Amino acid sequence: QKSRPRRFPICPVYLFLLAGMKAALLSLAVAGVGAEVISVPLVHKPKTLKEFQAASARRAAKKQQFQVTAHGLPSVALTDLEDAEYYGEVDIGTPAQKFTVIYDTGSSNLWVPAKACTNCKDGTPRYDSQASSSYQKDGRSFALQYGTGSCNGFISKDTTTIGGLAISAFEFGEVTTEAQDVFGTAPFDGILGMGVPAAAVDKVPMPMAQLVAQGKVQHNIFAFYLSSGGKSGSTLTLGGTDPSFHDGDFKYVPMAIASHLLPYWLVSAKDIKVGGQSTSSCNWLTGCYMVVDTGTSVLAGPPSAVNTLLSKIGNVSSDCSNAQSLPEITITMGGNDFALGPDFYVIRVKDANGQEQCQMGIEGINAGVPLWILGDPFLRKYYTVWDGEQKRVGFAPAKAPAEQAIIV
Repeated sequence: QKSRPRRFPICPVYLFLLAGMKAALLSLAVAGVGAEVISVPLVHKPKTLKEFQAASARRAAKKQQFQVTAHGLPSVALTDLEDAEYYGEVDIGTPAQKFTVIYDTGSSNLWVPAKACTNCKDGTPRYDSQASSSYQKDGRSFALQYGTGSCNGFISKDTTTIGGLAISAFEFGEVTTEAQDVFGTAPFDGILGMGVPAAAVDKVPMPMAQLVAQGKVQHNIFAFYLSSGGKSGSTLTLGGTDPSFHDGDFKYVPMAIASHLLPYWLVSAKDIKVGGQSTSSCNWLTGCYMVVDTGTSVLAGPPSAVNTLLSKIGNVSSDCSNAQSLPEITITMGGNDFALGPDFYVIRVKDANGQEQCQMGIEGINAGVPLWILGDPFLRKYYTVWDGEQKRVGFAPAKAPAEQAIIV
């Protein structure tokens, strides 16, 4: 795909200065240039604090505009909320209506609040189909059930832009009712599913598949870098991977055969160890089935297996005093060991007084089948790529990218 040159508006002040420079050069040429050196006096005017803060805000905004990685791949900037939620923008309609969404590899539908939503939280943007010239009616009803909430509405079609790439007539959900106890206080407006096609309600197409089909990217591959400690830089890369986010080579794990029955980005682990000792949590035949899920803020697994795991790890003190002394967890997948220390599986949050509190980022869940979830604690440690072409998931040690200077 060829890149188009970026067009910038021409500033009137620039034209004025350019005209003045041309006039000065012309007068020098006519006069024969009597002087060898021309000095132009400059005046330095220090910024006030307010002006300095405004310039910082402009630099941050400019950085968000250039959503192309150093290696030419489109990307979406994500916001890290206490290492528990990562969300970014998506545009829907013409002109664009902006929404903040969780980019979730554990589900497979995009939904945002509809203008007609009866209980969506106050102040959230609502999609207005009448305000979009590219809207197409679909009308199928849909209902989505997540592990911690649900929503209902109907399907519509409209131009949907992700990382600067527009998908024509993309099918998404307009939510008319949502689980207020879950989404009513959420810092995001909706969810953009990047799971497997088989999990999509109403069999709507997946965004990556549509980006490939419409010639916007070459490969059905995407990758997530999730920062730690609330730092900036979390990024979803579309169409490939960005070497600036990882050290070493990727170690790939093929999707499990059971993913045909359990529609997730599902891999199988051979063992889970604590301090080098097996927990015997994975059976010899199928191992431990694990969902690689950006939409889950903890590591999760069958309650009995998680209880065994936690008993071997030990408790973390709420004041974090023993956090760094807890043992390392190792997950064996695809013939490789992936270590995870307490700096990742222990979650640190601030209480009402601003004091740091620690809690274990490992929980038991009853999913009906014995599933584990490799959520954000694992994905913060490992830069992860989801390869829809070769049906595999790859992991490499994550690293924070170097800051690029942007002058405004």
